[in-house]
Amino acid sequence: MSEPTEPPPLSIEILTDPKEKKDALKLIADSVAQQRQTASRAMIFHPIPLSAFIAILAIAHYGAGIGKDISTMLIIYPGIILTYLVAIRYCTSAYIRIAEETSWLDWMMKDGVEDTIIGARFGKDIIAAVVLRLEKSNNTAFIRAWTTRARYRRRGLGGDVLRESVRIAKQKLGKNCTVEFAHDHANSEMPLHELFNAPFLARQMKAKKALSAALKDWEEGKQGPQ
Repeated sequence: MSEPTEPPPLSIEILTDPKEKKDALKLIADSVAQQRQTASRAMIFHPIPLSAFIAILAIAHYGAGIGKDISTMLIIYPGIILTYLVAIRYCTSAYIRIAEETSWLDWMMKDGVEDTIIGARFGKDIIAAVVLRLEKSNNTAFIRAWTTRARYRRRGLGGDVLRESVRIAKQKLGKNCTVEFAHDHANSEMPLHELFNAPFLARQMKAKKALSAALKDWEEGKQGPQ
């Protein structure tokens, strides 16, 4: 009978290995692309496009008299539904384009200064990351990206990485430095009409609350996983 294997160790630290930095940047790019799913749900169930979709179905059913012929209904209705979903898929593909067309290595080297990447390493895998821009001139640490691999979300790992990032920022810039999210952070672009941005604005508010909690933990001397 084989011995139970120990789970790989989890560590949170500044990444210095180029490969691990690339893995962290890929994780960030994936998080940008994954916003497409949220955008799709926002569009599908938004009252305006949903009302237009129902109106088209009603016109087809009553105006064109399709409702009288079951065989025609089975052809036309799925076609209308498919067209609706394809149109939404096309609109939300903007998030995929942003993720693929952004040169993330250049993004990390904005203004010729390389950002600091804090990563959570589980065994050999980078499963969470924060990108920090430490600006000594105005004593501010800007969080340019914060993400966790999808399967490890809602387990407290994101908060742990955020707390460690706050600790590192305070260590590098001094305890009186400001730590805040950058205005142009990695997930800040909202290519759709503002009508569909509510889920993303809610996420930003949630992220700010998480940062406030991390700063409070630092002030109270709480460090490491909570």
